[in-house]
Amino acid sequence: MEEDNMNVDVRWMMPPEGVIKINVHSFFSDQQLPNGNHSGIGVVCRNSKGDILRILGGSLCIDNRRNNEYNAFMEGLKVAFVRGYSSIILETDHLDAYWDWYHSAIIGAPAQHARIVQQLNQRKADKNFHTVTRLVAPEDNSLAAYVAQHGAENWKHMVRIRRPFGRVMEIWNSDMGLGEIGPQFEVLLEEDINMGIALGEVEDPHVEQEGDDTGSSGESNDLGLEEPQDLELMDANLVMQE
Repeated sequence: MEEDNMNVDVRWMMPPEGVIKINVHSFFSDQQLPNGNHSGIGVVCRNSKGDILRILGGSLCIDNRRNNEYNAFMEGLKVAFVRGYSSIILETDHLDAYWDWYHSAIIGAPAQHARIVQQLNQRKADKNFHTVTRLVAPEDNSLAAYVAQHGAENWKHMVRIRRPFGRVMEIWNSDMGLGEIGPQFEVLLEEDINMGIALGEVEDPHVEQEGDDTGSSGESNDLGLEEPQDLELMDANLVMQE
């Protein structure tokens, strides 16, 4: 019997072996955010297995939408240069910035854009690096987009996220076709479970529990994802000096 054709919604695609894919996104809000930011940048660097090599997110406090898009490109290329990735695919979902990059549109660029465009063209002309730049649909760039908005809402500088957390892990799982994520899907060490039971932080599934008068719904993050404030963060400028 011939198998039925299945329509599979494939989003982020893994690069070829030996190639690093860097997804970049710039978030911009015309309305000032509560922390005073207007903009944010997200950079996600992954290898041919889909492993996350670097995540940078935050704000360069840029109040110009196009300039912010150009700087998202630059932050991605900076990661590649500093880490020595010589063969990269740079993906963005910003059409106008991509068009300027593709056509080296330095002529006629507004004064506030000219310098960054010139630097981007210098990176593109570097013969030591093979760079392919692609325009992708927003749904193919969702992880970088989330990191950019999260960075705009939380930080006034670029930071390196050492461990994927919450929504970042959820989107990465979706990109990789690994299903849902949540406390019940996390794989834990047995000794951690036993210690949690001993400390009363985890309910023993073999012991009938009495009513809880704390008002908790029973949905706990103790076994699940790390909260953003628990992340180990490092100024990206310091990271670049490694």
